Amino acid sequence: MKKVLAVVLALSMVLTLTGTVFAGQDETGNGAPSGQHYTLNIIGVKVDKGKNANMGNDLESANGNVIFVNMEGHTKIGLIESTEAGLDADDFAVLDKNGTDQDGALFALPDPGLDPYVIGNVGGADVMSDYSVFARPLGTPGGSATITTCADIVEGEWATLIAGLLPGKVFKSIENSAGTFGGFASLEQVGTTVTFRDNGKSTFTNVTAELLTIVFEIVVEVSPGVYETYYLRVPIFDPALQGEYWDYNNDNLKVLQLRFYPGVETDVSAGDGAFLP
Repeated sequence: MKKVLAVVLALSMVLTLTGTVFAGQDETGNGAPSGQHYTLNIIGVKVDKGKNANMGNDLESANGNVIFVNMEGHTKIGLIESTEAGLDADDFAVLDKNGTDQDGALFALPDPGLDPYVIGNVGGADVMSDYSVFARPLGTPGGSATITTCADIVEGEWATLIAGLLPGKVFKSIENSAGTFGGFASLEQVGTTVTFRDNGKSTFTNVTAELLTIVFEIVVEVSPGVYETYYLRVPIFDPALQGEYWDYNNDNLKVLQLRFYPGVETDVSAGDGAFLP
């Protein structure tokens, strides 16, 4: 918490975005919407044994919205809701840019404005995000990375969530893999098809669902000895979750650029077909 307060008091690395952006299509020619946005550059750096990472990258001076990650292997990018960090509700801010040390990086971002729901039965849930996230790889060709959103559950709130979404069914287990840095890893991730840095022009891909929600596979008992599997999509910062973070697994990708567009909605249920029989 000290690192959060220090950065907030210094009022550094914070961008407040005002107004609404109406941009439902690519108007820039690079795969991203036009309009006001916040840019975050995730930069891979090499860490020699017994030495600190070299963070003298040119992009640091050009753009303060930077997070440094390991050039190879896993890095934890912790996520905190903007208001919990003492910021305005629609602020984005890098609170700790060094992801190569033991406590990882820390990034503050707004609540995505989504409801949890059972995949295949959206019902009245709000599946349109308040803002959208787009990603593109930059830098030397050849590298790639994966990003998996992870979190732990809050037992009491989780029970309430299950009772609301699956009334009359008894929760038994979560089948997701363990997250690298704790909690559970989403069944979805930003994969190498998005992040691989090929030769030539790099374009943006919408990664809102992968970065702002977690897909859980759960088992419930519907009657004595009878079990069923369901998939739930739960947004980050839902009361049933805690300790949200991105597991950034790098394979020599120099730069991944993320753009956050407030007011640009994304239907996070659009990819739910992958989890339906």
